[in-house]
Amino acid sequence: MAGSILLALKLRWSRDREYYKIVKHLFGFLPNNIELYKLALIHRSASLFLEDGTPINNERLEFLGDAVIEAIVSDYLFIEFPERDEGFLSRSTLNALGLRLGLDRHIIVQGGGNFAQKHLYGDALEAMVGAMYLDKGYEFANRLFINEILRRYINLSSMTRTETDFKSRLIEWGQKNKRRIT
Repeated sequence: MAGSILLALKLRWSRDREYYKIVKHLFGFLPNNIELYKLALIHRSASLFLEDGTPINNERLEFLGDAVIEAIVSDYLFIEFPERDEGFLSRSTLNALGLRLGLDRHIIVQGGGNFAQKHLYGDALEAMVGAMYLDKGYEFANRLFINEILRRYINLSSMTRTETDFKSRLIEWGQKNKRRIT
C-alpha cells in the first residue's frame, strides 16, 4: 500500500516524472533509481562532462547491458532452442527492437537527431537493460527481457529458421569448394 502511494507520488509530483512515465510506458514498471534510466538515454554525442573531463553518457550502461542481454538470451536459448547460439539475435535485431519499443522518441542526441546510424537504438536498449540490472537485479531484468521484450516483440521460432550469418556461410562455401574469398 505505502509502496503504491509512493509510486503514485513519483509519477505525479517528482521533478523526474517524465522519466518515470517513459520507463513505465516502455517496460511496464517504475524504477527505484531513476538516475540510471536518465543516464541510459544520453547518447555519447550529447555527453555531459564532469570537472575532470569524464563524460557522462550511456556507454558504460550499454556495455553492461550488452553482457546482461547476452547472458539472458544465451540462457534462454540453451533451454528453449538447444540447437542455436545467441548470435542469431543480432545488433540489427536489437536496433529494430529499440525502435519498436519507442526508444527513438526518448534518446538524447546532439546534432538534430539525424542519427539513423548503425545501432543507436539497440545501444540505448542495451543501456536500459544495464540500468534495469543495476536497479532491480538480474532476475528482474531476466524475467522482463524474456517476457516483455523477447516474447512480445520477437518471433524466436521464425528467427531460428532464418539465416543471418551470411559471411560465415560464404566462408564455409569457399572452404568446401576450395575457393578463395577476399
